[in-house]
Amino acid sequence: MKRLTFILIAFACSIAPMHFAQAESACPATIAVEQKASAPAPDWTVTYSGYQTAIVGVTIFDGPPAEQASLVPDNEKTSGDNIIQTWQLAKSARGYWLQCNYANTTAQISRRLPAEVTRCDVIYDHNLRFGGGGNVVKSVNCK
Repeated sequence: MKRLTFILIAFACSIAPMHFAQAESACPATIAVEQKASAPAPDWTVTYSGYQTAIVGVTIFDGPPAEQASLVPDNEKTSGDNIIQTWQLAKSARGYWLQCNYANTTAQISRRLPAEVTRCDVIYDHNLRFGGGGNVVKSVNCK
């Protein structure tokens, strides 16, 4: 039993650095958002649904997102219950940015990808959709 425990610990330690490196360039599953709405007239009341945010989409940009140079995936395929989008990223002086979009909010987050990232894969669930129509994101991996 001790030998098996040591083998499992060694395996976990060997994959941990790889996992952490990839996690840096992935979108968080949810983000905290504080919304504030104004009633259009005194006879209206503002309430909040309480729905949580969830990752619903990813955009890769050539340069900062404010410049709106979004890239189309180089490949998209369906495999079983998955839709897999892949971006191949050649060297770029402008740099590439990852933007994460969330359900139940208009808030988005983005960050510049490390220069060594050459590929991003996004896997969506082909069978599950949010109310707004976007497929559920299973994973985002830029490496």
